[in-house]
Amino acid sequence: MRQRHKGGEKQIEQLFEITRGFADNYTDVNFTPQTLAAITAETLIVFGDRDPLYPLSLATELYRDIPKSYLWVVPNGGHGPIFREAAPRFEETAMSFLRGDWASA
Repeated sequence: MRQRHKGGEKQIEQLFEITRGFADNYTDVNFTPQTLAAITAETLIVFGDRDPLYPLSLATELYRDIPKSYLWVVPNGGHGPIFREAAPRFEETAMSFLRGDWASA
């Protein structure tokens, strides 16, 4: 972040503050329990347990409100725990989910 955001620590902290606010603002993306309940597809929710932007409680709320959802909490995973060195494990897990392995377990 420091390479991309030349405004220094103040700019980075402002970006984190704005992003953290998304978790409490349902009008931004309108993810209410009612709209989430309308999702009919089997859904894999992937969340890092060390995400600095969103609390793990948000993932459990999504899991609770989306019918036929599955929750994969990535140990030691930050924000976007599917990239770089985590990509192979994500690919393996996602393919297993898409094959229906999770539903039959």
